[in-house]
Order: sequence, then structure tokens, then C-alpha cells
Amino acid sequence: MRVFPNLPLYCFLVLAISLLSARNEDPSILRDPTGYKLRSGDRIKVSVLGEVDCNIEATISNDESVRLAYIGELLLAKMNTKQAETYIAQEYRRQQIFRDPKVTVTISKYVERFVFLSGSVNKQGAYAFPPEAEAMNLVQVIARAGGFTDIANKTKVKVTRTFYDESGKVKNSMTYEVNVEALSSGSSDEREYSTFMIYPGDQIFVKERLV
Repeated sequence: MRVFPNLPLYCFLVLAISLLSARNEDPSILRDPTGYKLRSGDRIKVSVLGEVDCNIEATISNDESVRLAYIGELLLAKMNTKQAETYIAQEYRRQQIFRDPKVTVTISKYVERFVFLSGSVNKQGAYAFPPEAEAMNLVQVIARAGGFTDIANKTKVKVTRTFYDESGKVKNSMTYEVNVEALSSGSSDEREYSTFMIYPGDQIFVKERLV
């Protein structure tokens, strides 16, 4: 005799798997598996349950900190919201402000990060990254930004990337030449990039092909 699974539980599991698959279905976007990390320029809300004086909304400064009620400046960048909540609560306890604070951190506005496209693309200028993206596939960036023009040279797309030291000063820059046509068709061999990821601040230039 055939045994059927518990249908409500089975349906729940199918739905959960479907939702997880949908969330991760786009392999062109590189995400931090531990969650979005706060950045300078993000605007956040911090609240402490039952302590109205501690509820603030502020922008994370260039030095990666936020001034909080009673405890001063705290470095919050490079943490996800749960880590920031734990850290803030620990500081309130350590400084003996509250015994058991319930802290909530939410992001009210993400800082915008851009890549820049020029040359034979349909939409030149700045393209804003999705907030959760650490990097994106070059093919997808060009597609989302309007695609190539009819006279674009898709085999020699130049990507210029600037590198910075820990203090934020420019160290150097490098220019890569990428065969986007091969990447798009899946025909790139071992000598070509199997994928090429674009990071915020990159500059993409597409030359015209010789007619």
C-alpha cells in the first residue's frame, strides 16, 4: 500500500524550497552569504525597546561609525544588522546604561554604488548596483544597462578597475579586455574568462567594431 506524506508539512517544505530557489536563482549576482553588510552612506534606524530617547535615524559616516544615545560613536560598518544589534546591546550593558536592552537595527536607505558605461552601449553613464550585490557578471550589467548598440565590438570590451589601500588612497588601476560575445554564448574556452565579475566603481568601455 502506498503511503502519502503528511500533506500540510509536505506543501510547506515545497513552498520553502521554492522560495529559497527563487531568492538564489540569479547566478549573475554575487551576494555575501552571511547577509548584507552595513556601509558608509547607508541610513539606518536604531531603536531600544521602551527607551524612546535612544531611538535614532542616522547615516553611517565616512569613518564607518554612528553616534548613539548615551554611548557615543560606534563602528557599525562591515556588520550585518543582527551583528550590529548585538554589538550595540553589548555596549549599553558594558557601559552600564541598560541591564538588558532589546536593540533593533533596520536599513532605511541603502547607499548607492555605481559602475560607469561608455562607448557603444544603449545607455551610457552610471548604472546603480542592486543593494545586495557585492559584484555582478559583466554580461548581466551590460544587459541591465540597455545592452550593446548595433555597431558595438563585443569581443574587446575594456574594464578599468581602480584599487585602493586601507586608508582609501588610490594604489593603482588595471584595464582588462574581455570577450563578452564569447561569455554570452558560452563558447569561451579555457584561455578565456568563464565569467567576469564587475565591482562598484568599475568603468566599462565598449568600442565600435570596424564595419
